[in-house]
Amino acid sequence: MRHHAGADPEQVFDVLIIGGGITGAWTALDCSLRGMSTALIEKNDFGSATSMRSSRLLHGGIRYLQQLELAKVRESSRERAFLIRCAPHMVEHLPFIVPTYRGLRQGRGFLFSGMLAYRLLTLGTQAPLTDPATRIPADKALSRKQTLAEGLLNSERITGGRVLYEAQMHSSERMTFSVIDTARAFGATTLNYVAMENYCITDHKVTGVQIRNHGSGQSNRIQARLVINAAGPWCDSLNQPASLQRLNSGFARGAHIITRPLLGNYAVALPSAFRADGIATRGNRHVFVIPWRGCSLIGTSYLETDAPSEAPTPTDSEIDQLIETINAALPQANLSRADIRQSFAGYYPLQSPAIQHGVYQGTGEYQLVDHSVTDHLDGLITALGAKFTTGRRLGELAAQLAEKKLGRASVKSPANPTRRVCLRGGDIADLASFRADCLRRYQVLWSESTCQHLISNYGSRIHEIANLCQTRPDLAQPLVPDRDTIGAQVVWAAQQESVVHLADILFRRTDLCLLGDPGDTVLAYCAQLAGAALEWDREKQRAELELVRIELARSIPTPGN
Repeated sequence: MRHHAGADPEQVFDVLIIGGGITGAWTALDCSLRGMSTALIEKNDFGSATSMRSSRLLHGGIRYLQQLELAKVRESSRERAFLIRCAPHMVEHLPFIVPTYRGLRQGRGFLFSGMLAYRLLTLGTQAPLTDPATRIPADKALSRKQTLAEGLLNSERITGGRVLYEAQMHSSERMTFSVIDTARAFGATTLNYVAMENYCITDHKVTGVQIRNHGSGQSNRIQARLVINAAGPWCDSLNQPASLQRLNSGFARGAHIITRPLLGNYAVALPSAFRADGIATRGNRHVFVIPWRGCSLIGTSYLETDAPSEAPTPTDSEIDQLIETINAALPQANLSRADIRQSFAGYYPLQSPAIQHGVYQGTGEYQLVDHSVTDHLDGLITALGAKFTTGRRLGELAAQLAEKKLGRASVKSPANPTRRVCLRGGDIADLASFRADCLRRYQVLWSESTCQHLISNYGSRIHEIANLCQTRPDLAQPLVPDRDTIGAQVVWAAQQESVVHLADILFRRTDLCLLGDPGDTVLAYCAQLAGAALEWDREKQRAELELVRIELARSIPTPGN
């Protein structure tokens, strides 16, 4: 599927969504499933900003116990189940070890009480998961001996611990794109590298937006009965020219680093120097060390800022903050900049009237604003998300409001359709059997590790990847010896997945460049594969390679301190 050249300027869509992150993606899918003609535009590539700069976790909501946000606890657990149900192949169970220490708030009793409260609050939220293999296991206690035996922590103060299971996405980038791709399958027009220039306003009503295509440089107009601003941290900057109220009091940057593997199969939460904003906290905010794709994913740092930048990359101080936290809590790690394979930073909004500097204030609250009520400007909604996990719920609420404002609430459309939808490739009733069948069926074509990797990316569409490899056996081999990305994924992305640049393929449709620099030879080969599918000449291939190298240089810190 080649990149869509644009939308018909004469067509009037029911809904136009600005922003191709996880919130915009779910909003587009929900609106399409309700029968509304829907368009979505994204100024860069789909999911290339905040949505790809996360910890790859679908949080079950236990963190909200600290703020006593009990409704958020239950909502997060329920939403996690909906996401696992729609794409079971993309999610795995991740065990966290939470150590206990001497003292009241960090002791075994306090943690047990919290886990008991969590189990009671989330009763029934896994009901959508009819496949037992997808249900999140219950937490369990560990003795001091068992905790220390894992070799993750060596403090004399440790008295024991608990294992808490969370859900981890194999690829948040592919999750976001799969929602976009499914919306397209249900009739949505989705355009990447198309930027909004301004709202079109007539008689105090937004009637569409003026856009500019990054590739052609051409400006045009998309007409819509309703516009939904889902631009994430950049929503205020889009609304400012129309003199609309500001939704955010500030922003916080959270940086992650991907390093050599530090631990085994368990994730741990290590105390940082930052205080947490909560009532029932166990102390300071934590930094996670998470096993992911044979590496350790470490985050997040914490830094307040007035406004988000366009291409956020971690600063030296943010990287040092993470390294110092790890080495203080895990001296045996002896982590340095030379161990970093990738880094990235993202933003989340702060709505507190008084930002407490150095205090983690992430609430996970999303906002849905009808500007006809707040600013007397009709035809515009702003949907501001805060967490990947609740992106589906915010999209559902935005679609419900869109139906109401467009007078379509009486039209017979499915109730809450994204609670039951399967993303493309997610139509798998028995995940364990499906995995076993694929491993047996394709044992001659791929190693077990590569096959599992492809299942996690494509689900039931792995058969289409297999057909491509059987036609071209040279595409079946991993591109880098210690990774599982294969050449067929590059060709498939170029042919089927609305890419414009080589970086779209190597950073978002695959994770080849998210696990470190694969080297010039591999990059050049990928440029040739993509170029053949997209009809790039050699000059274009060289230009695309240069863009990838610039992105790698920006996101991989130079060894130093």
